[in-house]
Amino acid sequence: MPPPAQGQAALITALDIVAAAISAARSVHEVLDIIVESAKRFTGTEKVVICLIDEYAEGLTLDPSTLVVRGARDMYTEEWWGGQLGDIVDDTFTEGRPCFHVDQGQGAWLLAVPVRVHDQALGILVAINATDHALRQEHTAFLSILGAFAAASIANARLAEESRWSLLASERERIAREMHDGIAQSLFSISLGLEVCKKQVHRDPAAVADRLDELQCLLENSMGELRRYIYDLRPANLQKLGLNGAIEYWLQHITAGDGLHARLDVRGEVCSLPAESEACLYRVAREAVTNAVKHAKASTIVVTLEYAGDSVVVLVEDDGCGFDVRAATAASETGSTVGLKSLAERMRSAGGALSITSGPGSGCSVRGTIPL
Repeated sequence: MPPPAQGQAALITALDIVAAAISAARSVHEVLDIIVESAKRFTGTEKVVICLIDEYAEGLTLDPSTLVVRGARDMYTEEWWGGQLGDIVDDTFTEGRPCFHVDQGQGAWLLAVPVRVHDQALGILVAINATDHALRQEHTAFLSILGAFAAASIANARLAEESRWSLLASERERIAREMHDGIAQSLFSISLGLEVCKKQVHRDPAAVADRLDELQCLLENSMGELRRYIYDLRPANLQKLGLNGAIEYWLQHITAGDGLHARLDVRGEVCSLPAESEACLYRVAREAVTNAVKHAKASTIVVTLEYAGDSVVVLVEDDGCGFDVRAATAASETGSTVGLKSLAERMRSAGGALSITSGPGSGCSVRGTIPL
């Protein structure tokens, strides 16, 4: 028998709230927190527990590091229900449906709901309450649907975390390659130059003085590069400065002392963005500006941030030497370079798109678009 109309309305409202909260979650643990909070709030049970299956263990082994509990600590202690979780998991997934268990000695019942995607067991959601407090029909339906919500959300969160780790590894590889090709080579040249100076200092002091001036300039350039890499690893706090402020801060930082003209143009009505989208747009702007400064020999860089009705666009244009986009993209795909591939993957992970327009001697235009 379906729940009454009033209960159905409350159920739909509660599920809408859960869906909205989960859509903003960025990790598996955030999803788990939302699930147990929602289950406890809507059903009014005294304790709610969720725990995931260990991905790397054989069988239905629970991973204690994923355990999330809400409820009074001294009510229905973990020594009691924790010892039963293993059997409850086996029974729930063997029967393929919610499992209800009453413990008269504790004066409590447990309702266990499977958390799974298709045939894959992901975890278990358990509601615990006193035997004199029965669940209403809409509460039981809510927990069952919440188990399905949790499964899909956990699977998506895991994919997102894997994507972020992949992007992080790609970013680290890019920085390592650039440091090897840039700073490491410069330091090697400085070391060789100093060795030559040591041998010539008495024979030709004037030439040594000139060479030391050159090495000092090379060292100062290397120090500037090093500061940029440090900034890459510790970027401006987007939460503190906002997207506009973070981009403007980066423009001022990277062009300081280089004789470049750079500016930020903001168009449309500025609106708040999801943290993932904001970080993605910032990374695209920063990478494109960095490339313009380091490789394009540009004299002018313009970053346009446009807030449209259904999307946000970041556009970076420079008047530098340009490059062959097709050849650069092919090199990025084969792993020879990682910048373009990292940018494209970052945009795709946020549901956006990246386009690059350039050619030898014609400057460069990098456009990143993320839908709202």
